[in-house]
Amino acid sequence: MNTASSHGRTTPVSILIAAHVIALPLALAGCSSTSSESRAAKADDLLKYGRYEEAAKLVEPVVQDDPGDWRGQYAYGRAMLGMGKLEDARRSLDRAYRLRADNEDVVAALAECMAQQKDVKDAYQLLRAFGKDFRSWRAYLSLSRIAEGAGDPDTAALAAVDSIKVNEPLPGQRASIEPYMRDAELCFSFGKEADGVRRLRQAYGIAPEDPRITRMLEEHGVKRGKDTALPLGP
Repeated sequence: MNTASSHGRTTPVSILIAAHVIALPLALAGCSSTSSESRAAKADDLLKYGRYEEAAKLVEPVVQDDPGDWRGQYAYGRAMLGMGKLEDARRSLDRAYRLRADNEDVVAALAECMAQQKDVKDAYQLLRAFGKDFRSWRAYLSLSRIAEGAGDPDTAALAAVDSIKVNEPLPGQRASIEPYMRDAELCFSFGKEADGVRRLRQAYGIAPEDPRITRMLEEHGVKRGKDTALPLGP
């Protein structure tokens, strides 16, 4: 029997051939996966500039050939959402969610699609559950904005406060100013000047250098000083 030698040991050529036959489709699968990720990444870049049709054409082969690729489903769903094709968007975003139910970007996009389809209650439920389970301030902010768009100021305000409650920084990082800025925005829109200023001063304690905060403090007549910042919390 023909053999191949390695460090004094011999391996049957038939085994080497079999190993090569097995390895080849695995390698091709790896190339396919890389291609899918590359297309999804390029689609993401296009979506940032509102180039929805280009993004959809780029990632459509991924959706058709590899329906289990969550990145492809997510990118295609957002492209369809941007084009107003809500049924197609919902289908892909649902699939992306089933594949990556722990991804807050996927959840936010699916909730936005639900809201545009007038399934506001489903969007509420999805975002509330994710916000609670993952302590995600971003999910609560998405809920707040969807509620405001649906003409539901009470839910919008409550969700903004919930986003503040779970706004816990990772070790070595600082809390986000976004929940405080969102609640400040709502307070001012409701005519609650003092509450809005309080939220701005809390945000100032996190990021005193942020131009949005300094501008809004000036607009509301707050002079900055050593006592401007307030403790964080709801």
